[in-house]
Amino acid sequence: MKEATRIIAIRHGQTAWNAETRMQGQLDTALDSLGRWQAQQLAQALAHEPIDAIVASDLSRAMQTAAPLADARALRVQRERGLRERCFGVLEGFTYADIARHWPDDTARWLDAMTNAVDDKSPGGLGWR
Repeated sequence: MKEATRIIAIRHGQTAWNAETRMQGQLDTALDSLGRWQAQQLAQALAHEPIDAIVASDLSRAMQTAAPLADARALRVQRERGLRERCFGVLEGFTYADIARHWPDDTARWLDAMTNAVDDKSPGGLGWR
């Protein structure tokens, strides 16, 4: 009997924009020093896990998170654009406070969508579904 494929999903490490509560979406931001440390810790934590392939979004923060894990196994990280975060349109680059101030109606709909699993779309961005 074949063994089932196991998938380990990992979110990228911290970026300066995460720390600033700034909406990243599909803008390409790099890991900060804490995020690089987190990526190293991830590689150590998964050192004994059998991993045959590593696939990551093509954004820097995802590739930088995957790199230590791949390096420890002499694997190449496969870039996959389809794994990017959702597009938040005009909201990308703004802090959550800025977004709430400038787009209060959209913020209310977005928060409702997140809490009640309602389909919503950021201005100029993608919906949940």
